[in-house]
Amino acid sequence: MLVSFIMLFQRKKMNGRKLFTCAAAFFLLFNAAAQAQSSTSSVVKSPLADVNIQPDRVAVTGISSGAFMATQLQLAYPKIFPFAAMLAGGPYDCALVQRDMAKCLYPSFITDKDLSAAVNRAKKKSYYRLLGDFSHLDHGIVYVLYGTADKVVGTQIAGSITKFYQRLKSLSNGKLDGLQISEDGSRNFGHTFPTYLTPLPIASPHEDDDCVESIPPYLGHCGFDAAKNILQHLYPQVTTGTEPTNTSGALIRLSADSFGATAATFAGKWVYVYKPAACSNGTPCGLLVVLHGCNQNDEAIGQTFVQNVGFNRWAEDYRLIVVYPQTKTVKENFGGCWDWWGYTGHHFDTRNAPQISWLARIARELSSQPHADQAANR
Repeated sequence: MLVSFIMLFQRKKMNGRKLFTCAAAFFLLFNAAAQAQSSTSSVVKSPLADVNIQPDRVAVTGISSGAFMATQLQLAYPKIFPFAAMLAGGPYDCALVQRDMAKCLYPSFITDKDLSAAVNRAKKKSYYRLLGDFSHLDHGIVYVLYGTADKVVGTQIAGSITKFYQRLKSLSNGKLDGLQISEDGSRNFGHTFPTYLTPLPIASPHEDDDCVESIPPYLGHCGFDAAKNILQHLYPQVTTGTEPTNTSGALIRLSADSFGATAATFAGKWVYVYKPAACSNGTPCGLLVVLHGCNQNDEAIGQTFVQNVGFNRWAEDYRLIVVYPQTKTVKENFGGCWDWWGYTGHHFDTRNAPQISWLARIARELSSQPHADQAANR
């Protein structure tokens, strides 16, 4: 998902942007934006008017570039996202640590010295409020999943996520003693999202196994339900059967603009929301933000990821609204990846990042939380 376009990005530089301010223009724009927000908020809320999200059950998960973003998002807004699961991703600040995004991929590795430097930078960013207050992770959960056959990110890079959080926890002076960190890196799958579907028969030596190999749409027939596995770690208090009880929920398509997406966000046109029947009529439910990987957005594969990654099947049992934001495929990001190396700007991994602030806004608005820039949501 990442490797096919990585070399081109190494040669690109971001063009500078100039900001012209004018009090009169600002006043007009402010009023226009307020009117637009008023009109779009009803669009956002009408299909989900009876949804009652529990702020203490909001989580984020992602694969590949989505896993990199999930880490960035949790550290930027730990109060909104105390629970996070990363599949086939890498540690925070990896591209800056290595000064070369290719070194964040297979077969590279990150030294303990580099990880310590990344943790120190994260703590400094938190101090200056570029990231959130990490003490909100004291009762948080971090789950790291990756396959032994991954030849895109690789086990040493993916496993460094665990080491990053462990180092952050050890340097917190007891403030993160309640943070639960777990890792699963012993399963035989490649750079793909494993699904419950039975492995496909290989008819000839020329056919590839889409569980072990990295093959579009990167949803492997592995016989391993990674979606349920992730949910079990993010919501350990929930008990379910071996099979989902009800998969007849509604898939709702909302405009990305209604959540404040701009050209700088590089967001796709739509945000997909899966609403199970159990989350109607004000029934308290959690919220799970699911971030696709490179070449998995709806421009690349339609709704294949949204419909088949596996979280919708379990949404009823876990009482979860499942949200699938989308990236936009453009020349700056022709793989449709989430930004973990800086194509949206220098502050791509902080609260000032267009994508991070937009994703936080989606969760905040759907769960009716106060504005994330307020001190209460540090």
